[in-house]
Amino acid sequence: MARRPTPPRSVTSSQEVTDEQLDAHVRTRLALLGVDLSVLPADDEEAPADQRRILASARRFLRSTPGAIADFELDPMGPAPAIYPAEVSARNRG
Repeated sequence: MARRPTPPRSVTSSQEVTDEQLDAHVRTRLALLGVDLSVLPADDEEAPADQRRILASARRFLRSTPGAIADFELDPMGPAPAIYPAEVSARNRG
């Protein structure tokens, strides 16, 4: 029987990472991908995106989602995951 994915969990206190450490991690990962956050305003509510909001969003993601992804168990007897399941099932019908 497939185990249902658990809701996102926060990092435990023994693994707590500071905002500054997460910001440095995010900036480094983005730089490796060729993304430079410094071209955005630091904090501007009128801008579509700013460094403060992007880093806050990335910190929320890193503090909650990776644990849920790591805990997810795929049912080996179930259907293979697909990004667009309806298209896959339509192609697989005789």
